Amino acid sequence: MISQEKIMSDRLRVAFFLMLIAIAAVTASTAHAADTDQWDGNWHGSFTPYGWLPGVTAKMRFQTPAGDAQSDTDSNILSNLSGALMLSGDARKGDWGFYGDVDWVKFDHEDSRFRSVGGNFIGGDNSLNTDMDLKGGFVTLAGMYSLGHGQDGYADLIFGGRYLWLKGNLGWDFTFTGDHFGLADSGHVSSQTHVSDALVGIRGRWIPGGGNWYIPYYLDLGGGSALTSQAALGVGYAFGWGDLAFAWRYVMYQHSDSNALLERLTLQGPSIGLTWHF
Repeated sequence: MISQEKIMSDRLRVAFFLMLIAIAAVTASTAHAADTDQWDGNWHGSFTPYGWLPGVTAKMRFQTPAGDAQSDTDSNILSNLSGALMLSGDARKGDWGFYGDVDWVKFDHEDSRFRSVGGNFIGGDNSLNTDMDLKGGFVTLAGMYSLGHGQDGYADLIFGGRYLWLKGNLGWDFTFTGDHFGLADSGHVSSQTHVSDALVGIRGRWIPGGGNWYIPYYLDLGGGSALTSQAALGVGYAFGWGDLAFAWRYVMYQHSDSNALLERLTLQGPSIGLTWHF
C-alpha cells in the first residue's frame, strides 16, 4: 500500500518539474534567434542549470554485526528523489576549451532487500526487506577539443575526470521472528565512498537542416577507482539568449572491489536544461 505522504511527495516532484518546463516555455516565447560563431578565436562560454529526475538502482555493500551484507534497491522513476542540484557549463577559445558538470542528489526511503549476509545468500523465500537512504554528488571536469563544426552542428572530444562521493544509510525492522542470518530484528548501518576516474568522451549537437531545432548528445567512458559511463540524448531549440533542451540521461558506476560500499549504481531519467551563452 502506497502511503498518502509518498503520493503527495511524488506529485510535488512532478509539479516542480512541470513548473520548470512552464518557466522555460514563457522565457523562450520572448526570445529570438541569433547566430554566434563560437569558433572565431575569442572566448565564448555557456552556463546551464538543469533539472533531472532520475530513478536509482543500487547494489551496495555494508558492514553489519553479522558480517558483510549486500543490499539491492529496486526503484522506479520519480520514486524517492528528495533533493537535487545540477549545473553544467563550458568555455572555449577557438578549438580548445573546458567543460564542467556538477550534480548532487538525495534519495530517501528506497525500498531494498538483503541479497546476502555474512556470506549467506538470501533466497527468494526470505523477505529480509530494508530501507535505504542515498545521497551524494559527482563532479566532471574535462578539457575539450573541437572535432568539427558547421551549420549542421558540432562535435567536441572531451578528456578529463569524474569524482563521486556517495553515502548510504541502511535500516531494517523485521516484522517476523526467526532466522535473520545473524541479524537482530532491527538495526541501522551507514557507510560512504569516494571514487575518482579518468574519462574520455564526445559531446555536441546535430542540427538537421541547419535550423533552430537540434539534437544534443553526450557519451563518456571512464575508469580508475571504478568503471563509469554517462550518456544523454535529447531534443532542443536554440534562441538568441541560449537554448532549451529536453534529454534522457543515464549515469552508471560499477566497482569490482569486494570491500567497497559501491558495487553498482545506475541513475537514469528525464532532464530539462536552460542554457545561456556569453
